[in-house]
Amino acid sequence: MAAATASKVAVSAPVFGSDRGVGSSGIKGNNNVSFSNKSWVGGTLAWESKAVRPKHANKVLCMSVQQASKSKVSVAPLDLESAKEPPLNTYKPKEPYTATIVSVERLVGPKAPGETCHIVIDHGGNVPYWEGQSFGVIPPGENPKKPGAPHNVRLYSIASTRYGDNFDGRTGSLCVRRAVYYDPETGKEDPSKNGVCSNFLCNAKPGDKIQLTGPSGKIMLLPEEDPNATHIMIATGTGVAPFRGYLRRMFMEDVPNYRFGGLAWLFLGVANTDSLLYDDEFTNYLKQYPDNFRYDKALSREQKNRSGGKMYVQDKIEEYSDEIFKLLDGGAHIYFCGLKGMMPGIQDTLKKVAEQRGESWEQKLSQLKKNKQWHVEVY
Repeated sequence: MAAATASKVAVSAPVFGSDRGVGSSGIKGNNNVSFSNKSWVGGTLAWESKAVRPKHANKVLCMSVQQASKSKVSVAPLDLESAKEPPLNTYKPKEPYTATIVSVERLVGPKAPGETCHIVIDHGGNVPYWEGQSFGVIPPGENPKKPGAPHNVRLYSIASTRYGDNFDGRTGSLCVRRAVYYDPETGKEDPSKNGVCSNFLCNAKPGDKIQLTGPSGKIMLLPEEDPNATHIMIATGTGVAPFRGYLRRMFMEDVPNYRFGGLAWLFLGVANTDSLLYDDEFTNYLKQYPDNFRYDKALSREQKNRSGGKMYVQDKIEEYSDEIFKLLDGGAHIYFCGLKGMMPGIQDTLKKVAEQRGESWEQKLSQLKKNKQWHVEVY
């Protein structure tokens, strides 16, 4: 069944309120369901307690919806749909916007290498953006290379739709991995070399101020001319951020002028199960819209590829290569987001598959770019 057939649920949620956890008890037939101090108001809901409870106690639920009725959430203000062109660089580094941290929550479990956080930022509706764009963040303090000057802008892909996690157009969310440096000789952390901006964001508290620039970027905008198009999304780690925004727009939000009825296929590469990001949301879409969503995970420390080596995202792509190439031939869009180190392995895999099919990868890639089917954002 296409996502377009889903009914809707109205949501009322105050901007401030950092606790988005849900109790472990199942909820049935209740017209007012509270996510802490956020209220969902709508028709009869039927949620399984296992489906809504995060895998880890400290793993954020991110207001995911798992309803037997496939209800969608009303969003506002709908004039965010009226712009013909995406907003670009509304706020620049010399005159950033002062926004406020709403919440910072750890996304990963205890066995994940490193820490990744979901950060909700209140911009008061003053920094509108489209799915697939980025915010710039200027961390507090001065630039060590330019005494007296502020830090350089750090870009982060936005992990929410234009309506934000509260569906009211007043917030934007980031998915940030804390950058920590360990001395290779001692094995101990050296705080002086830790990532300035990622640690500022992951350490932030509700009410803290943050300097935003942007939004920026057009390459990862979600093409919406054809609501029945196929979108193949390939992410490593926090590169899943823009795809979370796409998928919420496709499957969670009731957007009058975008009724998605195509196929969204997400490949996510992380180290292990505890490192999965937004897994509850994606798994729920899989249950609700099995004809419109596919979700494949590459867990490098838990899975083996066909050769017996570690399973990376390019190995998953190779598994489904025939299908992927046929979809691309049919006009599918393909997106890549994550660390730049992901691309050589992926390109090598795609080239090998193309050659096995008797095709020139260079020609095929050139055609994909010409057709605007190829979207890459790596960092």
